[in-house]
Amino acid sequence: MLTHLSIKNLAVVDSISIEIAPGMTVITGETGVGKSLVVDGLALLMGQRAESHLVGQASNKAELCGIFSLDQAPRARAWLGEHGVESSDSEVVIRRVINTEGPSRAFINGTPMTLSELKSFSQSLLDIHAQHEHQALLKRDSQRHLLDEFAAATPQAAKVAVLFEAWSALQARQAELLASKKDRADRIGFLDYQLDELAKLDLQHGEVNALDTELLQLANADENLSFAQQAQRLINDDDRGGGLAALQTARLALGKIKDPNLTAMRDQLEQSLLQIDELNRDLLRYLDVSQANPERLQWVEHRMQQIHDISRKHRCPPEQLITLQATLSDELTQLSDSDAAVETLSDDIQTAKNNWDAAATHLSKKRAKGKLKIEKTVKNLLTQMGMGNACLEVSLAPYNQPTRFGLEETTFLIATNPGQTPQPLNKIASGGELSRISLAIQVATLGTSAVGTIIFDEVDVGIGGGVAQTVGALLRTLSAQAQVLCVTHLGQVAAQGHNHFKVTKDINATAIEPLSASGRVEEIARMLSGIEITEKSLAHAREMMMTAQSR
Repeated sequence: MLTHLSIKNLAVVDSISIEIAPGMTVITGETGVGKSLVVDGLALLMGQRAESHLVGQASNKAELCGIFSLDQAPRARAWLGEHGVESSDSEVVIRRVINTEGPSRAFINGTPMTLSELKSFSQSLLDIHAQHEHQALLKRDSQRHLLDEFAAATPQAAKVAVLFEAWSALQARQAELLASKKDRADRIGFLDYQLDELAKLDLQHGEVNALDTELLQLANADENLSFAQQAQRLINDDDRGGGLAALQTARLALGKIKDPNLTAMRDQLEQSLLQIDELNRDLLRYLDVSQANPERLQWVEHRMQQIHDISRKHRCPPEQLITLQATLSDELTQLSDSDAAVETLSDDIQTAKNNWDAAATHLSKKRAKGKLKIEKTVKNLLTQMGMGNACLEVSLAPYNQPTRFGLEETTFLIATNPGQTPQPLNKIASGGELSRISLAIQVATLGTSAVGTIIFDEVDVGIGGGVAQTVGALLRTLSAQAQVLCVTHLGQVAAQGHNHFKVTKDINATAIEPLSASGRVEEIARMLSGIEITEKSLAHAREMMMTAQSR
């Protein structure tokens, strides 16, 4: 749900900032004041391409910001998670900056986004019924989704999609095996050669690291022994008065001093003597077992050369040769058993196809029932809105081949006049007709929409009187399930709103302000009577509001 909208320096809008409540919000104002700029701003936030001439005169850029509540927007929260956008569970901020020079920029919670990403995300929050390119209802995916929701077939549609993916995966695996069979003999021969070479190498786990360590020791054996001998002699060189003998003499000297302050020093020297004595014994043991071994050094060097030669041949680190050997062995086994695997997969594929056929047929029956019901419901609503000659037809045309969506493609068709061939919704020329048709479908499928905010612009073009009142009532009904914003010039529609904004324009810029109850009465009276507001029009406005608000 949209909770806040701010627009800066867009066309004739200098700066507007409004808080938007739940329910039905109407936006009114005299002709030419810029009422639709609110809708235009939201369209830009949805990723509509922007032209530099939209930027106002105040600066070289226009800025738009929308804050949306995520309380009932699971699709939006899922999108944010999938795209790594940090967010709280409560709201999301969309911002768009349009420059007179250079490309525009878009951000979701401060994270830069492309226009395609912005479009993808915003469609989970907002649906604008004004310009064709912003109406999710014009897309066949949305039409199929609405029909499935209306027919209580969404779980069945999900099952069909899962079964189709399983069937497709089996077919792809079989095709892969059949393709590999053409050159299977060559591949098997090559794998045999590689595995034989790896088997002869017989590399063991941890061997490379162990050989590296041993090679380092053997290559430096002479130097290591020399240094170790030097260290041992210095520690135990009593002839020069140093080493252990000197330290023992120092211990005896400290022991003769009668001063309790030196107790800690004597203990420290005692510990040092013990450690140095242990070090001397360790060095003696090292010298006893260590010796230069040229033969072993030569063998280790040759072994390491073998390992590195084969690892370079396979273009992998030496440590991964064991894993590679297992992988090649598995591939050889699969290729050797490919004929049996193809035959087994054929049975599995037929079973998967049968499962998909049964689920898709069941889905088609549900859609057929839902089609008749939604056509009748929309027809009744269109009649109430002054389009008695209009007729919705839900086309369920068979696909040329199986798909994850089932057996048929869903298309909403409309005929607005008797004898007219029904056409897809996006072929409807009149924006007003299309908005009313969309409204009828939205109301018919009340509760199935996945978006939290629906904007209607020009829904009341070409209507008036009781039809206008019906349209307003339907919009108010729809607002019980989703937030509704409606730009209107009809008092009958404006009276139905829970909230009301008035757009005005002075010499410099367009402004928008929320109306109080008395302000709403005056504005609706103006819409009913024109420039001169009379007591009669005020009374009529009060009566309309009382009637609408009592529902």
